[in-house]
Amino acid sequence: MKLNNSILTIVFSSIGHAFMHMFAAFYFVIVLTIEKEWSFNYDELIALWTMGALLIGLGAVPAGWLSDRWSRSSMMVIMFLGMGMSSILCGLSNEKFSLFVGLSLLGLACSIYHPVGIAWVVNSSLKKGKALGINGIFGGVGIGSGTFVAGLLIKYFNWKIAFILPGVISIIIGIILFICISKNYINFENTSSHKLKDSNFSNNLILIAVIMLFSMFGLGLTFQIMQTSLPKVFEIRIENISTFAIGTIIGVIYAIAGLMTLIGGLLADKFSLKKIYIIGIFAQVPCFFFIATFTDFSLIFVTLIAAMFNSSILPTENILLAKFTPDKHHGLIYGLKFIVAFGAGPIAVFLISKIYEQTQEFTNLFYISSFMMLLVSVSVIFLPVGNKKLNFTN
Repeated sequence: MKLNNSILTIVFSSIGHAFMHMFAAFYFVIVLTIEKEWSFNYDELIALWTMGALLIGLGAVPAGWLSDRWSRSSMMVIMFLGMGMSSILCGLSNEKFSLFVGLSLLGLACSIYHPVGIAWVVNSSLKKGKALGINGIFGGVGIGSGTFVAGLLIKYFNWKIAFILPGVISIIIGIILFICISKNYINFENTSSHKLKDSNFSNNLILIAVIMLFSMFGLGLTFQIMQTSLPKVFEIRIENISTFAIGTIIGVIYAIAGLMTLIGGLLADKFSLKKIYIIGIFAQVPCFFFIATFTDFSLIFVTLIAAMFNSSILPTENILLAKFTPDKHHGLIYGLKFIVAFGAGPIAVFLISKIYEQTQEFTNLFYISSFMMLLVSVSVIFLPVGNKKLNFTN
């Protein structure tokens, strides 16, 4: 039976997107339990993720470069296997150094997804905004399920199982993908998307690059700040809340936000990319300002709104990058994007650790996030991309 390679690509890429974000997020809930069991301070334990957060960014460029020259589908196999084995190693840890090593390797494995998976989808889909939107839903599901699954497994088992069981499942999925490639259900070779370039960009590439790099850094920093600190913020500001409840609430927030990625993708196929991008970024300014001081239900609500706007602009951003980059370099350009976006992770972890150490709160952290989004909003206004929608076909 001949299977649809494009559909299978979206299926495995979407699963990979969910798993990557799940593995990158669930330590932020697990650490709350380790903090009590090992009797270490939160700022000490959250700092163990610094190298993993750095490697999610640093590993993106070589992963994208290699996938452009070898095989995106096979790189996805390596990602699933690497995430699984690293997560199991974390679960087998009994002291800080081994947990640090496991988290670092986990970050390196997670770095493969975005430069490889997004280029995989962009070059195999006709309606790219829609495909990226569907794929983006699973990213939101992954972030949400990371906290939910961790909270659930901790509640019924322990934090070690919260690492080990998802790791085993990831390895199984990697094996299934390898079989699909070996049976030629999914192409080993990279496919190309035609008519994706837009000559209107050619004279302004340097200005576009500067603005997009700054924008992606700012969005990456604020995303990492919120994702990393949110479990602790909820623990501090919502009375009598359990680890399981924290995981569940955050899971729902990011699952709903993931749906906005599809809506944003559909809008990107129909309307001005620049307008969508500016609105989605500027709307986050008041959200982070309010997150700085809100508590209880109002905190949950404004966090949801911030996450929704953040997710809605991702397809637009990825299409903009693809439009002014040759398809043979898509893996590399997405690698550069995510070395900037996720490279902000260590800065986020540093700010979270230091601000919490000094204030035992996160108010100033979110004021910083609000100001950053304001700066990014202003910079994107000068993006030399027309206000007309950018049409292209596969």
